[in-house]
Amino acid sequence: MNPRKQEILQFVEKHADGLTAKQIADSLQIDRSNVSRYLNELAKNKSIQKSRGRPVVYYPLTTNLAEVESIKLDFERLVGADASLKVSIQQAKAAMLYPPRGLHTIIFGQTGTGKTMFAECMYQFAVQAKALAQDAPFISFNCADYAQNPQLLFGHIFGVKKGAYTGADANTKGLLAEADGGILFLDEIHRLPPEGQEMLFSFIDKGQYRPLGESSRAYEASVQIIGATTESSDAFLGTFNRRIPMSITLPDLAQRSLDERYEIITLFIKQEASRLNQAIKVEKDAIVAFMLYDAPANIGQIKRDVKIVCAKSFLHYRTHEQDELIIRKKDCPLQVQKGMLKIKERAERLDHFLEGKGDYLIFEAQDKEVSSAQDSDSNMEVYQEIEEKLASLNQLGVDNTDLEKVVAKDVEAYFANYVKELTQTSTQRGMIASNIWNLTNQLYDIAEKKLERSYNEKARFAFALHLQLTLDRIHKGEAIVHPDLNRVRKNLKSEFQLALDLSTTIEEELQVEIPFDEIGFISMFLSIQLGQYEQLPQNNVGVIVLMHGNSTASSILSAAQELLGTTSGVAMDMPLDTVVNQMYQKLLNDVIDNKSQFSNGLLLLTDMGSLNSFATLLYEETGIRTKAVSMTSTMIVIEALRMSEAGRSLEDIYQNIQSSFETIVREQFQDEHGDKDNKKAIVVTCFTGEGVAAKLYERIAAIVDQAKVEIIQMQFIEKETFKKHIDGLLEEYEIKAIAGTVEVEYQNIPFFSAYDVFDDQKLKVLKSIVKDEIAADTIVNSLDGTITHVGSLAVLVETLKSLVQQVQTQLHIILEPSVEAGLVIHLAFLIEALRTAGIQRQFPDLAVFQKKYRLETDILKTSFISIEKNYDIQIPDDEIAYLTEAFIKNQIDTPFKLYTQI
Repeated sequence: MNPRKQEILQFVEKHADGLTAKQIADSLQIDRSNVSRYLNELAKNKSIQKSRGRPVVYYPLTTNLAEVESIKLDFERLVGADASLKVSIQQAKAAMLYPPRGLHTIIFGQTGTGKTMFAECMYQFAVQAKALAQDAPFISFNCADYAQNPQLLFGHIFGVKKGAYTGADANTKGLLAEADGGILFLDEIHRLPPEGQEMLFSFIDKGQYRPLGESSRAYEASVQIIGATTESSDAFLGTFNRRIPMSITLPDLAQRSLDERYEIITLFIKQEASRLNQAIKVEKDAIVAFMLYDAPANIGQIKRDVKIVCAKSFLHYRTHEQDELIIRKKDCPLQVQKGMLKIKERAERLDHFLEGKGDYLIFEAQDKEVSSAQDSDSNMEVYQEIEEKLASLNQLGVDNTDLEKVVAKDVEAYFANYVKELTQTSTQRGMIASNIWNLTNQLYDIAEKKLERSYNEKARFAFALHLQLTLDRIHKGEAIVHPDLNRVRKNLKSEFQLALDLSTTIEEELQVEIPFDEIGFISMFLSIQLGQYEQLPQNNVGVIVLMHGNSTASSILSAAQELLGTTSGVAMDMPLDTVVNQMYQKLLNDVIDNKSQFSNGLLLLTDMGSLNSFATLLYEETGIRTKAVSMTSTMIVIEALRMSEAGRSLEDIYQNIQSSFETIVREQFQDEHGDKDNKKAIVVTCFTGEGVAAKLYERIAAIVDQAKVEIIQMQFIEKETFKKHIDGLLEEYEIKAIAGTVEVEYQNIPFFSAYDVFDDQKLKVLKSIVKDEIAADTIVNSLDGTITHVGSLAVLVETLKSLVQQVQTQLHIILEPSVEAGLVIHLAFLIEALRTAGIQRQFPDLAVFQKKYRLETDILKTSFISIEKNYDIQIPDDEIAYLTEAFIKNQIDTPFKLYTQI
């Protein structure tokens, strides 16, 4: 065992009362992140135990953890058990006692209404009523954690058979197996895709399930399903709804009486008093404010706000050495104080609670079991954190007044996790994988210390989303190009330097190689919400969300803006009774009235393809470059706004969205092939799979090396079925082209009509697409002895070959193999010249050419940044222009559209 790990194990074994990672790190003087890693490894190997909830406490195996966490929840302790929750509790008890094994149940309720706690109460009731065994498992799982990866989601619930997909190296038990004999609680069950719902109700019907990849055997389990959702029943398949016989709806805060709200508030204050083991004195107006303010996140938000005000009041109590811990209205968060604005509406009702109690109410510490019920955070260390911080600052001689200001910032930071949980919707959690969230917070914590700045949760979310999509592109081998990297390096020097360090952390944590251009985007994210740097010139593309329905576009745009903390973008709702011509005229008028805002282009995000025709019409009538994307989702709107605000060009945003989202559904169920070198193939098709297809086969076979390129004949019956067949082939082949009698535009695969195949010039194009590249060794041998100032010539040639391929992808062109080789050789000589004597030639009318081919020259410039860095050179703008011209003039004249275009 690692010596450090052994040291930590021995230290934990000496503390039966348990330790947090921070306590261990401070005591042993070891980096906290390393301590956490070792602790998790020890817990996984069952060398130690760890508690549930936050912060996690680690115990030796000799500690009776069940006794430590023996605080039980039951219905009687729930606020409103005899009032607003009475019917819900009756339903829950009936569901648990229904013979022979209880009823599957779904709990409806808004965020913060206590659905998870209610489900745990159902479990405790069943155990107490002996409907479940004393050791029956209660397994909890949040479907949103893996909503973006159905394969992993299904694997977690049903288990995985070895070999089911790449990386499945062993049989893995699912949650159904773990919950056998007990309850499986599926939080945010609405995030379960339709396929998952079907698999689950198949289990409900038969009591049997099959792990992912298992075809020969079904497994049995006795499990009662309890689901929880913030959505309505409309979010589920009808067949799913019919199989969940018991539905329970928990009331939100607005539906609860003032009596219950008062009881909720006082319960939370008593919990804090118990944690401090001392009384808390609360100003009457503070209680009134808590009873009346709007808390969108319901009980969860009240709990969070009570914890914050108690922590701040404790800080004031300690720094001023007061005799009493007092909470005043002015200490409450601003949104709580606004509750006093409603006092006139409820004055008479409030007297019932506060009459005769004076200006202050006193809450004493309660018995531990009573006060800790309903408190999943009973071990929170915020007060200990405050004590430790005060002690360390006192040693430095910091004045008491300053102490309070300094530590107050830490108190708010301590609750950042709490804030994130309340503000983070199910959409956010579903979008971002948990490991990306954790890494993002780790990176931003480092950034806050290094740059002496603070970043809010929305800034962190924006970066987490960006990082996740960037990783997707890296895994797919797609190029990442920053549109203005040099300017970022110049204007954001400190951010850029830190971004280099953070990229190393990302590479180590996620085992990927971060492209140099990505450093520029990380730098820009680090500059968010500071207001202390020179604003980078923005080339913002206009974004308009246009959808059918009275409020569809407005709702989606509003959600995206809130998640990103921006006001960018325009929503245009199209009621179903609106005539299309009227809608277009409205859009046209709006664009004309705000034409200056769209000088750099306009991106239309629509819900149906029919509205995409507006893009062409707008361009013809206004001259504004316009692109359109259909089947728009919230995630697409977020990505479009994010890239627009980052200054990305219209073409760049459009292609990124196309490549990121057009195949997302297929890829969710596609095995990961890694770097598998698929064989090339050409698909030839007609309605019969013979006849014309056979003729096309003969024609194409004559021009390709069938040892390297397979020609596959396929029958075309119906377009969607044909596409599914193509999807299947893509698992094994790199499909270079489709040729046939029926035009198919799919997956950006070039299509050749039968007419094209029998045209000698067009056939040459097809031959070029499936061309054999000129081997790198051949190029190296031709340059050996000539290029002498670049280190490894083989490395340079391989790098330049990749670069030429990348530029073709970015420019959406195809070059002949000989032209590719020629460009590689030209670039090698150019680098050699720049490293020795230099080069002075001038490009004629450079400014005119750069203006005409701005996008193309920008692509070339950014593509060469890594070359310039690695070989310590600066490629002149004149040479960039010559190279741009070479790519443009030597492209093959294709008979098809390489990319879906408007």
